[in-house]
Amino acid sequence: MRNTYDLDNLPHPGASSAKDVAYSRYMELARSVEPSPSEFAAARAIRTLLVEPNALLREGLRRILSETLYAPSVAAASIDEVRAAYGPDNGAVVLITDASRDHEETCRKAKLVKEQNANAKVVMLVEQYDLTQALSAFRAGADAYLKKSISCEVLVKSLDLVMLGEAIFPGAILGLLQEEEVRTERSKEDRSGDEVQEGITPTKGLSVRETVILRCLMDGDSNKIIARKFDITEATVKVHVKAILRKIQAKNRTQAAIWAASHLSANPKSSAS
Repeated sequence: MRNTYDLDNLPHPGASSAKDVAYSRYMELARSVEPSPSEFAAARAIRTLLVEPNALLREGLRRILSETLYAPSVAAASIDEVRAAYGPDNGAVVLITDASRDHEETCRKAKLVKEQNANAKVVMLVEQYDLTQALSAFRAGADAYLKKSISCEVLVKSLDLVMLGEAIFPGAILGLLQEEEVRTERSKEDRSGDEVQEGITPTKGLSVRETVILRCLMDGDSNKIIARKFDITEATVKVHVKAILRKIQAKNRTQAAIWAASHLSANPKSSAS
C-alpha cells in the first residue's frame, strides 16, 4: 500500500510559525526517499504535461519546472489539448493539472487518463482544500492533491514522491474514508436487520453493530480484539466507539460500560462474532 503524505497547510519555508516543524519534517522525509541516480535517469524519459487555464500561471509553472526533471513537454489550457500526449503508447507521463475550476469534470478526465495509460501519474492543483472534492480526486486515481500556495521546493519534492509511487493528500481524507467504511457497514446492517447478529436486539438510538460493540466494551475488550471479532479495521472500531459515546452521552469507555450494564438486557450471545 502506498504511503500517504499530508501537506495540509504547510507554510512557505521562510514563514515563521509552529507549522514550520511540519514542513521541515516533510522535507526531511522527502529527501530521505530521493530518487537514485538510475531513477533520475529514468525520470528524464517521463513526459510532463502541464494544464493550467490561466495563461500567466501556466507560464510561471512552466518556467519553474523547466529547471527541474519535470520540465513540461506540453503546456496547455485544458486536458483535452494534451490528449494525444498521454496515450498508452507514450510511456510514463505525469499530468499536472488545475482542478480548482471544474473539479468534477477534472476528476472524470483524470480517471480517463489513468485508464488509457497505466503509467500515468496525475497531480491536481487547487486553491483551497475541500475534503469532499479531495475524496473524489482520490477515487478518480489522482496521485497527489496539492495547494497552489505550496513552495516550489515542496512541489518538486512532491513530484519526486509521486514518481516513486507515493500518494500525497490532505490527512483529513483518511478520516472521511473511515467514516465512509462505517456508513457502508451500517447500510448493510439496515438491509439485513437483526440477521447481522442473531439474537441481538439493537438498543434505541444504536445500530446493531454499535450494540454488540457496546457489549464488547462491557467485557473490557480492546479495539484490536473487537476488530478481530467482527473482521473490521481498528479505525472502524474507533469510529463506532466514538458514535456510541456520543449517542449515550458517555465521556469514556468506562462510563459506556457502566451505562450498558444498566440499559442492555442480559444476552448470552452478546459476544458472538
